[in-house]
Amino acid sequence: MGQEMLANEKELLSGGSILGKPHSQGALDLDPRTFMAVLVAVSVLAFIEKGLVVELVLVCAVAILQALCGHIRMAFGFMAGYAVLVAILHLALPAIGGIAATMFTISLTFARKIYLCLMVGTLLISEASAHRIATALAKLKIPQSVLIPLTVTLRYFPTLKEEASHIRDAMALRDIPVGSRVECFVVPLVMSATSTADELARAATCRGIENPSPSTDTERLSMRWFDWAVIAISAAVVILVALLGGEF
Repeated sequence: MGQEMLANEKELLSGGSILGKPHSQGALDLDPRTFMAVLVAVSVLAFIEKGLVVELVLVCAVAILQALCGHIRMAFGFMAGYAVLVAILHLALPAIGGIAATMFTISLTFARKIYLCLMVGTLLISEASAHRIATALAKLKIPQSVLIPLTVTLRYFPTLKEEASHIRDAMALRDIPVGSRVECFVVPLVMSATSTADELARAATCRGIENPSPSTDTERLSMRWFDWAVIAISAAVVILVALLGGEF
């Protein structure tokens, strides 16, 4: 048990493969800062009024970016999801009518607005490890008071998800009654979450997280020409949509 906890602790602090993978397997190997810039661009686009045609083109463009980064299945999945979302909004719900249809229309319209953010965010998490994201944020001169909690959060939730899976497996093996499953799931999960947080805090302190001096890093990030090209295209798209998006 102690060896397993030590292994989990090392994995949490190394940021190896607990959140995404360290390098791209596609035609493009983009810097995490590029994905962050694209995420900012699509977040701005979410608040700009645009027609269905423009939105469809943007979804296809992000899907192409996902495919170029080696996530072809992800690209097709998001495009299929968008097609289903639009079909429900423009075909199914208007045919049903009523208060329920109106409520679903409001919720799905909001989901449609943030769909691009979901696509880029999923790509960022799938493409960059927690260590690469932390290194990218450090290069952007993000304050330590923001960087440390964010990094711990990125590495914490995947571990919590894994622990929840172990608890579900244990409940299935012991054939826990349905009426007791909520209690038997929540209590161990809360205890595990508290224990993991304490382990992270102790490990981070031992590794000198409170040291104000700059630390060395084995991760080497560099912005190459295609990173700048993607950022420039994203900025140009935001400007074009802001000027012409409502007309299509």
